[in-house]
Amino acid sequence: MSMSPLAAHERIGKGIVFMLLAVLCFALMDVAMKHLAGHMSSMQVAFFRGSMSLPFIVLWLVLAKRMDRVRPRRVGLHVIRGFISIAFLVLTVITLRELPLANAYAIFFVAPLLITLLSVPLLKEKVGIHRYSAVAVGFIGVLIMLNPNAMGFLSYGVIVGLLATLGYALVMVLVRFMHRTETSESLMLFFVLSLSVGCGLLALFDWRPVSLLDVPWLLGLGLSGAVAQYLLTEAYRMAPPSVLSSFEYSAMIWALVLGYMLWGDWPGPWVLVGAAVVIASGIYISHREALRKKDLVDTDQSKLQH
Repeated sequence: MSMSPLAAHERIGKGIVFMLLAVLCFALMDVAMKHLAGHMSSMQVAFFRGSMSLPFIVLWLVLAKRMDRVRPRRVGLHVIRGFISIAFLVLTVITLRELPLANAYAIFFVAPLLITLLSVPLLKEKVGIHRYSAVAVGFIGVLIMLNPNAMGFLSYGVIVGLLATLGYALVMVLVRFMHRTETSESLMLFFVLSLSVGCGLLALFDWRPVSLLDVPWLLGLGLSGAVAQYLLTEAYRMAPPSVLSSFEYSAMIWALVLGYMLWGDWPGPWVLVGAAVVIASGIYISHREALRKKDLVDTDQSKLQH
């Protein structure tokens, strides 16, 4: 039975609210990682990112009766994704430690540009002149925010941040491919499982004492990560990606607010201008992607009618 326009509109509205809440939870998770990275090794923080979220995710899968959906079909792809995820998350922790939160987010927003470019050789997707132009404009925004008067090209935090963003883009392209055979539940579970095992083993070489003062931060890290993952899954169940993708950029608002409240950080004007250009490019790419998918659906329906 088809859904009424009003019901569909309300469902999409709920999806947007879930996305905004998911972005807030991810920002709180990053705040916890940034705090812990001040006195723990990056491997150790990455390990806690996975291990503290794992119980919450398993509990949700059990209560929602979705454990039967976690069985992987292509184990090799999960292993490859696990290795790349370990690398990009460790680099992300280092970036959060080295840079103000808003500056780190400004770099992370480059990911949609890289995903667009990587999808051509890796997924054989066709990218038209509009999206290529948006990518070019987006990289102009990168140059603006990374100029010597802003963050600077050669700082350790910036270089690591760009590598982290490249790793994240590779993982997202791989996830797109894996969605053809794997369930969202398996992708979610094996992501945190790979972080727990892989980063846990690596963290043993540079393990630092954990104090009682760290416990609330660790619990907050696990809970915010798990809740964010749940909200994100529900958001995409209720609304299409073409609607939700633009709301991911609300993360910059939380980065500015939380960074200023907790550490007194405020990015310079060049960073804000460059980030605005990158965000605008990312939103336009999402818009063009939505139009492309709509055209494909319309073409398929036209073929069926004939």
